[in-house]
Amino acid sequence: MKSLIHPGKEWKLSACPSDSLIHEIQEAIPCKRPFAVLLAQRGAHKWEALMNPCSRDFHCSSLMLGVEKAVSRLIQAIGKKEKIFIHGDFDVDGLSGAAVLYKGLLPLFPQRTIKVEVGTREQGHGLSVGFVRRVISELFSLVLTVDCGISNGKEISELRDAGIDTIITDHHLSSRQLPPAVAILDPHQAGETYPNCDLAGVGVAYKLICGLYKQLGREVPYSFLDLVGLGTIADLVPLARGSEVENRAIVREALSLLASGTGSSLGLRVLMDRMSVNVTRVTARDIAYIVVPKLNAANRAGDPKVAFLLLCTGKEERARYLTEILLDYNRDREIAQDDLLAQAEEKIAAEGTDPAKDGIVVLTGKYWNEGILGLAASRLVDRYHVPAVVISRGDRMSRASCRSIEGFDMVECLEAHSDLLIRYGGHKMAAGFSVSNDLLPILRKRLLLYATEKNLAPSSTANSIDVELVPDGIDIQLYTDLRSLAPYGQGNPLPIFLLRGCSFDGFSLVGARKQHLKGRVVCDGSRVPFIAFRMSRHINAFENTCNVAVVFRVGFDSWHKQVQLEVIDLVEN
Repeated sequence: MKSLIHPGKEWKLSACPSDSLIHEIQEAIPCKRPFAVLLAQRGAHKWEALMNPCSRDFHCSSLMLGVEKAVSRLIQAIGKKEKIFIHGDFDVDGLSGAAVLYKGLLPLFPQRTIKVEVGTREQGHGLSVGFVRRVISELFSLVLTVDCGISNGKEISELRDAGIDTIITDHHLSSRQLPPAVAILDPHQAGETYPNCDLAGVGVAYKLICGLYKQLGREVPYSFLDLVGLGTIADLVPLARGSEVENRAIVREALSLLASGTGSSLGLRVLMDRMSVNVTRVTARDIAYIVVPKLNAANRAGDPKVAFLLLCTGKEERARYLTEILLDYNRDREIAQDDLLAQAEEKIAAEGTDPAKDGIVVLTGKYWNEGILGLAASRLVDRYHVPAVVISRGDRMSRASCRSIEGFDMVECLEAHSDLLIRYGGHKMAAGFSVSNDLLPILRKRLLLYATEKNLAPSSTANSIDVELVPDGIDIQLYTDLRSLAPYGQGNPLPIFLLRGCSFDGFSLVGARKQHLKGRVVCDGSRVPFIAFRMSRHINAFENTCNVAVVFRVGFDSWHKQVQLEVIDLVEN
């Protein structure tokens, strides 16, 4: 089915499971057929594993390579009252992980013996030369990394040569030669048997604290899961992989702590209150689209340490002060993002390129704001449905952020061109690199050729619709049933539905910048409210079409207390 709004985008309806399995599910739980179809599609005969993940799905930290060595070294440090330096990455995963380590170690060491640094975009990801020099000059004896370190062999070797030990907690792909750390915790390292290879950086840090507290005979800090869930959502790691649902359980417990107000981070609760997030109904999507961008604004348009301090503070007045700083950063970020996107679109038009035919977007701009590159790349992916590489050209070196689509491994792509790159890293869906300016033209040609060889034209990567519905099936019971499969995210995406034979009326533009479109879907005599986020510019397509099919998610309008369609696209009926 071809999109009527996004040129080149296509949708396909997923195959319906066997009637016998659907009937089996409906006999086991009281639900309507569409929900039973969804359970059968996602879980097959193990569909019950999809329901209600909780702490019973957590794995023992001792199963992870390196935990025993790391715990032993930390106990030694506690006994000798050593000085510890924690280095976290500057994104929300690294910030929340650094907060977990700091909060977990703080009661075990004397005052002023633990120092925390969160990196900056200017320094780049991972340990910097400046950080190594500070650690040495300030006489620290142990370094702990969060969400970084696995690629810092040179820096960790320098620390070792100075008599300083390092414990790495990371979740990025390891290099062939591991750094000379006293302990490495990374679910991707060779020989790892930990059941959940998709832990975020904050999840790995939490496993270290769990192992330490267990060894010391202390109660494992369950309240830290609000921060663990925050970083897990922010880093877009898979929440489920087959029957492995530990990340889903982590996020579910985090949302429960936030709803009850019993999580460890007062600052996180203050930020959510300031953003008018209803904690009693908070979802992973609320965290991803409302909370995470405000925290990330610190590393894009300000000082990342502001976000770290907010997550750690125990004083409400200070939390409110730090929250207002973050919101100022976010306003600056929005302005910079809109400007960069406008420049990107101008470049595409000026260069006469066609992302749909090229299968990839590769754009370069001089001195583009490096903190906004990833956001711009994500918006370009949303707009053109192909991978996007957005590059900021400096005086001699350029830096890039990359975002991808299903079926295109961005790290694999960068590895194929590593001979041209100074540095690169990331995940399948999001990555980054540095490159010398003189190699940019060659790199661009090779990226375009690589995408062509992968046959990434949008028509070859049709998006999936889970289930077709009729108007009578869109009700509070369906919405409630769908909530039982939450939290949603990578590996457990929000279900997408199809409704045929539709037209629209009752339009209005809403949101701070009138960027969202509201109205009613008219189908078979029924009128169902809808909202289409960031689609106000497509109002003519809604007004001038009839008898079309709507691609949507099922949402809830808290103000009017009613189920609504969250429209994603319009397609041929």
